[in-house]
Amino acid sequence: MSDGSKTTAEYKPISDYGVIGDMHTAALVGLDGSIDWQCAPRFDSPSIFAAILDARKGGKFQVSPTGKFSTKQYYEGETNVLSTFFESSDGRAKVTDFMPCFMEAGKLKDFQELHRMVEGVDGNPSLRIFFQPRLDYARGRTILSNARDGCVAKNNGQEVSLVSPVGFNVSEDDATGEFHLSKGEKTVFVLRWGKDHVASLAKNESGRKLAKTLGYWKRWVGHVKYDGPFRPQVVRSCLVLKLLQYAPTGAMVAAITTSLPESVGTLRNWDYRYSWIRDNALSVWALSEAGASREALDYARWLINLRRHSKEKLQIMMGIGGEREIPETTLDHLEGYRRSSPVRIGNAASKQLQLDVYGILADYVYFLHTLGWTTGPVYEHLVRYSADQAMKEWQSPDSGIWEIRQPKTLVESTMWCYVALDRAIKMAREFGYDEDWQRWEPVKKKIKNQILSEGWSEKKKAFTMVFGEEDLDAANLLMPLVGFLPAKDSKMTSTIQKIREELSEDDLVYRYKIDDGQLGKEGTFTVCSFWLVDCLTRLGKLREAEGLLNQLTKRSNHLGLYSEEIDPVTGEALGNFPQAYTHMGLITASVHLEDARRKSGFVRYAKAISKRITSR
Repeated sequence: MSDGSKTTAEYKPISDYGVIGDMHTAALVGLDGSIDWQCAPRFDSPSIFAAILDARKGGKFQVSPTGKFSTKQYYEGETNVLSTFFESSDGRAKVTDFMPCFMEAGKLKDFQELHRMVEGVDGNPSLRIFFQPRLDYARGRTILSNARDGCVAKNNGQEVSLVSPVGFNVSEDDATGEFHLSKGEKTVFVLRWGKDHVASLAKNESGRKLAKTLGYWKRWVGHVKYDGPFRPQVVRSCLVLKLLQYAPTGAMVAAITTSLPESVGTLRNWDYRYSWIRDNALSVWALSEAGASREALDYARWLINLRRHSKEKLQIMMGIGGEREIPETTLDHLEGYRRSSPVRIGNAASKQLQLDVYGILADYVYFLHTLGWTTGPVYEHLVRYSADQAMKEWQSPDSGIWEIRQPKTLVESTMWCYVALDRAIKMAREFGYDEDWQRWEPVKKKIKNQILSEGWSEKKKAFTMVFGEEDLDAANLLMPLVGFLPAKDSKMTSTIQKIREELSEDDLVYRYKIDDGQLGKEGTFTVCSFWLVDCLTRLGKLREAEGLLNQLTKRSNHLGLYSEEIDPVTGEALGNFPQAYTHMGLITASVHLEDARRKSGFVRYAKAISKRITSR
């Protein structure tokens, strides 16, 4: 809780951050050169720095000019290596931040390091370092002590070291120092964690590790085949999704942060450092559509192994190592971003019933199947399970895609049960499992009939959120995207139009406007806008879809990164960051629009040729 001694002005906008990582963990680097969020050794481990959640207590690691300065930030080409450029009265300097990430001996090595390379660009800039780790979410006291080439920080069994060629003053609470760099002069600070985090200059190899890390990301981007007008945005979104994947298992976190608020000053704060089946499946599907398909296989293998060795019901989300227990607690000693308490770790949604997971999982495996990547055992462990659960539970109230904490009979969730049975039936027919598809087929028809009759409001002229009610749900924009109904079906076309009329603010879309039992009004849910782009594409409104997509690309931050939500009045980024779901939506909307553009162009060309031939 806040003691009232400081103002919210100490908090940077969420959009002021860039992200770096190594597919084990990640960090947020502000435009002011401050690392305000990092957990180690995993995405979901206790934090080392958490100033973004408490500017006074959370801890940070800043390198910046000593006086006033201006700044800009950019990635080094199509990589996840981040540079922050400073300009002050006495010169210019650049800080290049990265976590070593490349293959050694055929495997992606976990170096457990963060490198900050500082270079004088011109003049004789004076810079300062402020190192203030607050281990274990700033619980207990973090004690710093001198080491051979830097310092070591310890707290509650957690330990990190900072390697520094610059001498600095080390107190028990922080380390500070100042230094000058001439043009072309470089110095490197290395943060280490894990078992071998010795503070030694001899083991840095920063130049070699930077070159190999740049090479790794550039080679990976070579798999991205999309080549339309939004390629820079698609590539950046693919790089974000890859960065959010936990290399040892293939699972992907929804975001690297916890408790960045969906509504400032309210209780809408959640921990997104876990692996949702929904987010994972849709994200790796998006990567595959863009051309990067190996990630889809990695995730499928992980899911199959989980099902093979477990007789328990599949949870909608798990820890990135497969952990089933994710108890939700609060850190009441932290005031939260801009006093938005509570700060939560863990997520009680892990125990919710969310029926959409069955359809999303079956659809994901069916997608792999169309590419020739599935077998009978995959069908048996994942697809049959999903279809059987959907057949059993489709009429049950659930929390749905939006994880409402008061379950309802949701139209969109029921639609996904139809998808689960539809994809399972197709695969069962191909694999010769006649008993399976024959018992699923009648239920599939019954689900569709119920949605078309009871999920449709004649008064509203739209599919609704809850059966028998009138409120709209932007998640129903997914209906044409997964093939439940064509976008040009009269009911679907009307639903899309009603969502635009009642849930949209210009290019932004609210997910719903019901009272969900949480305090405060949340922002617009950014992925819904990308779903709308996709719907417009399927309606054949390509110019309108392209115009909307162009508007949305201007809503990212200076690096092309998106959080979960956007305040439609201020344009402020809200929610956890960077958000996998949002970037997934951008990729699929861009890929589908470009496919439609090319098909449309081919059709126009073919018609023109045909007209010339027939006129001769």
